[in-house]
Amino acid sequence: MADGLVTFFEFKDLGFFKRNTDGQEYKEDLNLNELLSDIKSWYEDRVDISDTLMWDSDTLGYSARKRIYIKSFERNDDTGDFILVLWRAVGNGDGVFGIPANTSLNDSALYNADDSTGDVNVIWGEPVYLWLIPNKRAFATIKFAKSVSDTDALTRLLSDFVKLQSSLRERQVVEKERADGSKFLSISFLASDGSTNLWFRCSSKMFTKATEQADLSAMARDITHFVKREKVSARVGHNNSWERLFEGLPFVSATLTKETRNVEVVIEAKPTGEELRTLFETYNDHYAGGLDKWVNLGFRKEGAGKTVWLNEFVIKNFLNVPGDYDQSYYDPSTLFAALHLVRDNLIAPLSNDGTSDIRAEVA
Repeated sequence: MADGLVTFFEFKDLGFFKRNTDGQEYKEDLNLNELLSDIKSWYEDRVDISDTLMWDSDTLGYSARKRIYIKSFERNDDTGDFILVLWRAVGNGDGVFGIPANTSLNDSALYNADDSTGDVNVIWGEPVYLWLIPNKRAFATIKFAKSVSDTDALTRLLSDFVKLQSSLRERQVVEKERADGSKFLSISFLASDGSTNLWFRCSSKMFTKATEQADLSAMARDITHFVKREKVSARVGHNNSWERLFEGLPFVSATLTKETRNVEVVIEAKPTGEELRTLFETYNDHYAGGLDKWVNLGFRKEGAGKTVWLNEFVIKNFLNVPGDYDQSYYDPSTLFAALHLVRDNLIAPLSNDGTSDIRAEVA
């Protein structure tokens, strides 16, 4: 098995903007799902990997840019998520892998820079694995031993696609010249009402841990109970298990129908801020990312009956993917299969009300 380090980001800007003379900014957001679907349709019309570069040598102002190709792109119809594997071209090899420029889109052949490639035209580079979640307007990088995390590669690719390839919005392209004589393209888009020109902007920011920003001492003052959910064996001797706590309760059958039982324990508590911080750290080590959705740890606050589960605040989990530790490439179907059982737990912080900055690391 291989482990992937997952870091979550949210889109800070994704749309068309214009700053007015009074300093106020006008913007029209771009729907992430529509954008990704447009890219996927465009990608599926390409013949080989070299065709997935958004620009060519004749595109003014782009020749010095880092070359970013699309290696693979798939959508999960059940969740609406996308897995995008970019290929970030680097130099002429030197310990990296390469893909043949004329390889088909579903070809998994890779070359090692240390090996002879003969006459094959190889694009030397490194994979960038991205998990995009349109309904959260967020994405995650998935870092393996033989890959890189590069959010700039994603935002640059999205920007280049909108400016050069997309048909989602009518664009106006004007050739301009800098003071040094070099030429470039100024690309703008008509506002939805046709009244003015807008410019596309795409940027992102990392979610950071709630525990790094929140006042844990203030939070701890309001806590009245801890809530712990566990699975316990249903076959342990009667006197040595939690089963004795259920004696006399209705609806708890004495007949064993399965090997385990779900148990929730609510305990009165009055933790300090430092004790709460320790609890978060313990949660990271022992609870977050588990495949069993029942097992969890949380707390209740004074005057509120709802349990706040810690996976809504902090996640630091392991995403296990079938394959060798130093494997050079993982296809999207493999990543979707690995995410299937842990997806809800991983994205729980992205739904947490009142916590806008959460960092999720899945190593």
